[in-house]
Amino acid sequence: MLMAADIGNSETKMYIGDRFLKQPSLVKRVNRIPETAETDLLESIARIEDELLIHVTSDAIKRNGAYFVGNRASKINDMVENINIKLGNKYKHDIPIIVCLGMIAGDEVKTYYEQHEELPQVLEVEGNLSTAIPASEHTNEKAEHLQRRLEGRTHTVIIYVGDQLVTVMIRFQEVNVTTEGVPALYSLLTAKDDILKHYYEQYEPNTKPKDMANQNILHADIGDGTTEYIYTEEKNAVIDLCDGTRHGVGHATQEAIKLLKEAAGGHLSLNRQQFMTIYNDETNNLHETAVECMDEARYLQAQLILEDIQERAMNTAGRVDKIMVYGGGSIQFYGDLYEELLDYANEAKIEVIWIPSEYAVNMNVKGLKVLNERLLYNK
Repeated sequence: MLMAADIGNSETKMYIGDRFLKQPSLVKRVNRIPETAETDLLESIARIEDELLIHVTSDAIKRNGAYFVGNRASKINDMVENINIKLGNKYKHDIPIIVCLGMIAGDEVKTYYEQHEELPQVLEVEGNLSTAIPASEHTNEKAEHLQRRLEGRTHTVIIYVGDQLVTVMIRFQEVNVTTEGVPALYSLLTAKDDILKHYYEQYEPNTKPKDMANQNILHADIGDGTTEYIYTEEKNAVIDLCDGTRHGVGHATQEAIKLLKEAAGGHLSLNRQQFMTIYNDETNNLHETAVECMDEARYLQAQLILEDIQERAMNTAGRVDKIMVYGGGSIQFYGDLYEELLDYANEAKIEVIWIPSEYAVNMNVKGLKVLNERLLYNK
């Protein structure tokens, strides 16, 4: 089967075939497997994505062991591991691999049960995988390093389903690692017209997404830990003009957490994912304060990103036709960044493609799926 994985600092998003999955990019190592009172198999299958407990044995990670993954890890404060947004180096991290293997194992067990109404003892899963690493980190050597960790070897995942165990043997026959941003362009070219709704408000309404294929585009993929700047000319990345900076929602969130802790008298201990849970939950007692703290912290990050875009557009010596902004951070920064970016772009004779919120978060993972089906593994 074809698999696509967008490894985010905040979330990991995947397509397995046509099935879309996502989990927080979190794990917690488990030294002792907890007992479970859940014996209803149907209920355990229904909650499998929220209760991922796995044991991983793989040469791809430094230390084999048992882990709470994603949503289940996010419910715990103590000793939870996430990707350090200050250090980067996703290609070296174990966390993305553990999360991806857990997501694949959980989905395959759930799919098998839905088809057969029973659990297997062992499942063998084979597939081709595509993923991407940030432009700020990408070199051929680093991409090949991640590829070698995953490709052509068997990753054994024991998944705990209620009081039962299933062994899932995962093997990637072929792995492709590209630069974040290139998949997003393919996502744009194959999207419906409404992906350009903000563009139509400012420019030519008869332009179609596929018409962007021959454009020179400066991408600003605003993420959690980094904002990636990818420059593409007619669908090809110009590697020498691709890089990234450690600006993004995660850095604004870390500052907002400090402000929220002060507002709550210091009686809080939160990671980034837990802060965003409060921020998005209107019923939470701290919701309004969290929103105020985030508004304050976000403005500075937006100004830094605007300066980054201007500098990178200048470095192309006037070759940029369009600036395309997307990623989860583009939703958060819209109010602080969009109008100022338009003002700059109008002066510089450049057009802005601001991807709408319903598309912005999944541009890379959808693009990886397109690449899988039309380019990488199309026989």
